[in-house]
Amino acid sequence: MCYKNILLICLLFAVSFGSSAQVPERRPSLGLVLSGGSALGIAHIGVLKVMEEAGLRPDYITGTSMGSIIGGFYALGYSADSLLKICKAVNWDLILSNKVPQNRIIYPEKKHFNNSIISLPVSFEKLKLPSGMISGQQIENYLSFYGWPAADISDFSKLPIPFACVATDLLTVKQVVLRKGYLPDAMRASSAIPSLFSPLRIDTAILSDGGFLRNFPALEVKEMGADIIIGSYTAFHPATEEELGDLTGIVKQIVMSRSIEDFEENKGLVDYLISPKLKGISSLDFNAADSLFNRGYKAALPFKDKLIKLADSLDKYGIQKPLEGILNKQYYSFDRIDITGNNIIPDSEIIGILNIRTGEKVDKFKLSEGMDLLYGKAWFEKVKYRIEPRNDSLILIIDCMERPKFILYGSVHYDNALGSGVLLSLSAKNFPTKASVIDLDYYLAQYYRIRNSFRQYINRNEKMGFSIDFYADNTLMPRLDIGSETGDILSRNFSTGLSINRTLGLNQMMNLSFSFDNQYLIPKYVSESFIKNYSYDNVTLTYNYSVNSLDKQHFPDKGVILDISAGASDLIKGHIKTGSTRKSYSKDDAGPFSFDRYYTLRANYRQYLTKVNNFTFSFRGDALYITDCDSVLAQNNFFLLGGQVSLNKRSVPVTGFHPNQIPVKAFAGLGTEMDWEFFKDVHLSLKGNIFAIQEAGREKGYSLIYGYGAEIGYMSIIGPIKAGVMHGIYEQEKYFSKIKAYLSVGYLF
Repeated sequence: MCYKNILLICLLFAVSFGSSAQVPERRPSLGLVLSGGSALGIAHIGVLKVMEEAGLRPDYITGTSMGSIIGGFYALGYSADSLLKICKAVNWDLILSNKVPQNRIIYPEKKHFNNSIISLPVSFEKLKLPSGMISGQQIENYLSFYGWPAADISDFSKLPIPFACVATDLLTVKQVVLRKGYLPDAMRASSAIPSLFSPLRIDTAILSDGGFLRNFPALEVKEMGADIIIGSYTAFHPATEEELGDLTGIVKQIVMSRSIEDFEENKGLVDYLISPKLKGISSLDFNAADSLFNRGYKAALPFKDKLIKLADSLDKYGIQKPLEGILNKQYYSFDRIDITGNNIIPDSEIIGILNIRTGEKVDKFKLSEGMDLLYGKAWFEKVKYRIEPRNDSLILIIDCMERPKFILYGSVHYDNALGSGVLLSLSAKNFPTKASVIDLDYYLAQYYRIRNSFRQYINRNEKMGFSIDFYADNTLMPRLDIGSETGDILSRNFSTGLSINRTLGLNQMMNLSFSFDNQYLIPKYVSESFIKNYSYDNVTLTYNYSVNSLDKQHFPDKGVILDISAGASDLIKGHIKTGSTRKSYSKDDAGPFSFDRYYTLRANYRQYLTKVNNFTFSFRGDALYITDCDSVLAQNNFFLLGGQVSLNKRSVPVTGFHPNQIPVKAFAGLGTEMDWEFFKDVHLSLKGNIFAIQEAGREKGYSLIYGYGAEIGYMSIIGPIKAGVMHGIYEQEKYFSKIKAYLSVGYLF
């Protein structure tokens, strides 16, 4: 009879009969084995909860895949309740989609984020297609954040509970037992499910999920010194004949055959084997944390009395040492900061964004925020940190996977106002100078839009900079009154300027800009007075403060949009082209133009409330005041209400009216919307708004306009598709039906 069985008999005999025989000096050690199983591994937490209630704490822990994450965090000192809270707090949808919420992208980069069909890194040598695997950006951030207390511990045997986990080396196709290194990396490597997560390189090994070779590392916990072993198994079992009736079942059986065989060998080393019944829950349903916890707890309950007796027996050999408390570690200071994997972005720029210096105390919140800022710059496919103790030093290492300098974006778009067109954008980082960004955005269509900018950062953490900007658009204004004539007008605008910018965190930005604006009004009808166009040359000084904390650019669930601007403008010259004659006017010869300085105050606010039961509510407020806008011809400085999106810098979306339908010089409005995602990515929206407006050319008084509508939307692979019907109420409605329909397809800037 083996030593382990004799020891167990002695323990039970001592409890049952109070034997006074001499007991061994050494307290028998307890090992815990946690299998893989993807999301199903969350059931381990329920097993841990029963062990805690029984008064049992393992002396050693081993795990594979999800078991390595649960086991690794438990080894740090997190309780079962804390682990359940962490699993429920993690945004698994983001981790499994390789997406990053928009509110973690730096403000200037939001315009390109998830706003194109293609996003192709381009080099001069070749066009590189992006990988289809999940890079692990999100999960590695989570593991590092919650694994912070062990950042200065490189030997896992020195954790509060000694720990080891198993991964597979893809180069040698052999299992690797990870006992040392950076704990979050070890957990990430062990859980890197092939075809879902990209493998992780550690030293010379390329590591992937350990579950394909050893999904239940009982032998490893025994080798660590465990005398008694408890195992929780949530992974694969041999398929039934019924399950082998389809291709999926057959492939799973073949792929996991080695893992299943290994489990059969290892389970014989276990004294208490708990296998939660998890049928009916997908191995990728990470949002079923409560259900999985309950099933793990339920499976462990029948063992509870035995575990209580085991705890009492072990205590007769001596009380277990208190667990070393490391969870309260808050700060580290680093003796050196190393950057790896960067060929385009220099070390100084990366360290400047992080805003961390050697010798300074840093907590996980500051480092996490710095990594968000760094990733939000859109320089990297992935960027992560790890902390490495070396002798008496602590090294912060930033591992980068760079994008090329140039990235090409592309998409298509159609809507009632702009027609059909193609979107093309090119973004260049650190070209032609360091700490610079070039953005070239084009919507190529009859009603085109162009937005180009060169931005140069001037301080260490790249929050302050200046930009040179160019903007142009060709937009239709339906049924605009000019003098005694009414008809469709083309508004053709060109603007170039210089601005000083400062970003405030990820989601806020303010700038002070000076611009020269050239604007044309071109009648699309034959004018009785033979007018070909009116044009205006303005100079404007503007202060703008903006916030964008939306989690998604399209169909957001939560976040805030805020824009506040104040500007002062002067008309330098006005021009009227009649037939082939073009006459210019200035302050000395004003003609029909006004050359008085005017001021513009504008604010808009929109808040999206957190989604509850697939419902998202939002409300908005808008206001505008222009000091001098006494006629359409005066300065062409009016704004235009109507439509679902802004078509140019002076368009204000208002439900119930066609785009750019109502020219105004002042307004104040409120609106609300309810969005129901009744099917995945399929939305039904009900919206309404009310505005008090003062039309352009109106001397005094206000009109009230009302609008409401319903919209069906779908987030497709080519961008958002929206179709709706709306009703607008306006006493001065002359040319349009009160009921209007619209359709838009694809992305737009």
